[in-house]
Amino acid sequence: MRGGIRALALLAVGLLLLEEAAEARIGGGQGYGRGGGGSRGGYSGGGGGSGGGAEAEILFLLIRLCIHYPAVGIPLLLIFVGFVIGRTYFDNSGARHVNRTRGRSSHQVVARKAKRSALDLLKDRDQAFSLPVLYDFLILLQRRAYQALGTNDWTALTPFVAASAISDLQRENKGVSSTSQIVVGSVTLQRVQHQPRLTLLTVAFESTRVEETPRGSRRALVKETWTLRRANNAQSLEPEALLRMGCPSCGSAVESTPMGACPNCQTPITTGQLQWQVIKVDVRGRRPVKAPEVGFVKGGRESSVNLPTLLSSSIQAEQRNLLGRHPDFDLDAFKGRVRTIYFELQGAWSAGRYGDIRPYVTDPMYQTLRFWMESYTQSGLRNQLDDVKLLKIAVVRIDLDAWYESITVRLWGEMKDYVVDETQKIVGGNAKTARTFSEYWTFLRAAGSGCDTRSDNQCPSCGASLDNVSASGICGYCDTKITSGQFDWVLSRIEQCEAYKGS
Repeated sequence: MRGGIRALALLAVGLLLLEEAAEARIGGGQGYGRGGGGSRGGYSGGGGGSGGGAEAEILFLLIRLCIHYPAVGIPLLLIFVGFVIGRTYFDNSGARHVNRTRGRSSHQVVARKAKRSALDLLKDRDQAFSLPVLYDFLILLQRRAYQALGTNDWTALTPFVAASAISDLQRENKGVSSTSQIVVGSVTLQRVQHQPRLTLLTVAFESTRVEETPRGSRRALVKETWTLRRANNAQSLEPEALLRMGCPSCGSAVESTPMGACPNCQTPITTGQLQWQVIKVDVRGRRPVKAPEVGFVKGGRESSVNLPTLLSSSIQAEQRNLLGRHPDFDLDAFKGRVRTIYFELQGAWSAGRYGDIRPYVTDPMYQTLRFWMESYTQSGLRNQLDDVKLLKIAVVRIDLDAWYESITVRLWGEMKDYVVDETQKIVGGNAKTARTFSEYWTFLRAAGSGCDTRSDNQCPSCGASLDNVSASGICGYCDTKITSGQFDWVLSRIEQCEAYKGS
């Protein structure tokens, strides 16, 4: 019975996606699932949970389908009602007696454990590997690659971009003479593959950029997938050396001999022997950047709230390791920092002031949030959030590497979430009924910093107000970069419950 309901939901979602694709909807920023347009940018939950919340979402989808496609929607709605009636009958006859005797609903199931992944094996092989550093490197590499595409000078990128990837970039961007103003909306490590001699990474990018074409300039939203390789025995460089993008062996300015070696140290550097190298680029989609989709939605509990918590399989050992580094670690103080960042971000988002979020997030996270906030501002819209609450925080994973310490929490929040235009007219969302949601947020700080966790709004270096922090994360009063995690926990990722994999 449940499978039939899910099938109806998938069909309804598919038809509505076709409708929204025709409207050139910007993907990813207004709602992860079908939770609704204009909700918290990259924050929003939604999608296929279980229990009454999921059925309400399906009913909402089918009603929309009846409005836009009555010939299809009305029969599906009747079938759905029949399913619900039939399931209720089975419930009453005792078909779900086992679940009742346990005295708990499906969303109260004890947290599942995450399985050991190919990423864990990579970390075992490379003790210096750091996912935050990798993401920073990938974002920098993407920008450098598109700059080189415009100038056709790939000399400095020889160790990092293979000839096959250069050909892919040229083919996928045919007719584009240059690219500028790249804003990365998201970068996600999708897959790690271990081969006999190489490790392969599959990485998904979503970004906007200004493209120069024979017809003039255009701002496009581009989704692309990059494949990178590296020798299995290679070790990661320290962050500063990696982001300098010199020779992976000696650090000198990158050039290469005809045999693919560094002329300074004679080390082979052009086939992923020492560091990650892009070997394949696929552009999955390109569309003009238009206004965010808005639409009126219901309030209430999003399906994400009902999903079980995905807890790390080694959470107790991770906690012991963190306490081994920092015996004075204070969990309550950390949760206080989470609360401060949560409310500061919601306030800045609601006001449309992306500069206010800068002290609390990493560089890539800042670019992601700015990406969505600017899309509203440029369209004359603002996503208003009222009566913001943080209901619960649960630590689910702790990662320690050579350069960073990170803690992932699952949080549950609530707010009234709606969209207004320049005249303050409500054009989407729901201004009357609050939405309850759940997400996974990851915070990081530099390894071994031993800094005190703060919940105030002062520079952790000089104590001044945070009203003068540059786009680069530098305090205007003491010229110190405060968003790298050197001083305190900063937000690095927001992931939806439906997408979170536990790593």
